[in-house]
Amino acid sequence: MAESGPIISRSGVRRHIWNIIFIMYVPGRIRIETPVIRENQEKADQFQKFVKGVDGIKEVQTHTVTGSALLFFDERTINCEQVIGILEKNGYFCLSKAETSDQYIEKVTEKVLKAAEDVVTTVLG
Repeated sequence: MAESGPIISRSGVRRHIWNIIFIMYVPGRIRIETPVIRENQEKADQFQKFVKGVDGIKEVQTHTVTGSALLFFDERTINCEQVIGILEKNGYFCLSKAETSDQYIEKVTEKVLKAAEDVVTTVLG
């Protein structure tokens, strides 16, 4: 599913993993959404404890309803790619199944255009 290209860009490349995971990055902050912590407070607590133990991570906030986590980190100590690598190594991220936001937008656009074409064909015969 994933194609070659940048892992994460400073402008905030969004990646979808599995069917409902994404990661969004801006300097010093990463937001992920993962089914690992969705509706599971115990896993969210384990995730927070783990992430807080990573050198350079300053703060982590989790939301189990959406399965999202917001990580603030010191870029002088750890970079985005390192954070992602640590998350992946510990089962919170799966980069090999990632899809860029451009790929996601292209797929959605194709579906919308196909639906519009079907409507026009149905209406105009």
